[in-house]
Amino acid sequence: MKNDILLKQLVAFRHNTLSAVEGLTEEEADFVPEGFNNNIRWNLGHIFLDQYDWLYHKTREDNPAPIYYRELFGFGTKPEDWQQTPPTLQELRHRLMEQVQVIQEQFGHRLDQELDEPTELGMNTYAEVLPRTFYHEGLHLGTILAIRKALHLQRQSQAK
Repeated sequence: MKNDILLKQLVAFRHNTLSAVEGLTEEEADFVPEGFNNNIRWNLGHIFLDQYDWLYHKTREDNPAPIYYRELFGFGTKPEDWQQTPPTLQELRHRLMEQVQVIQEQFGHRLDQELDEPTELGMNTYAEVLPRTFYHEGLHLGTILAIRKALHLQRQSQAK
């Protein structure tokens, strides 16, 4: 029963994230407000990469995230350092939607399975790891919303 709730939360939280970027243009997704290191595109790619990294971190299974995503969206990266063209918003949205299905199919039936070894935070099962990824996604959703607000404020000041 608790695993069904985790999977429902996964769907709901991802819906919230994707709804927050509804209607954004590519240019808006690349806006980095003063005081920020990253843009909305980076935050979306980072959410995607981080969730897979945590689920595949302590297994011998292949992480389905594209390898070049690590250079773009890994911890400590930022758009000003990018050496290659990042994925489009459409690609990121697609990957984030698809990721929910992959997690449901790959992990839904084995959420209580023990990891090869505990994570550094002492989590031992996928069911214990998944809420950590929800928390992380929520942090970055907050950043996405803050960037959208900064974008709106910039437009207002330019209109005056």
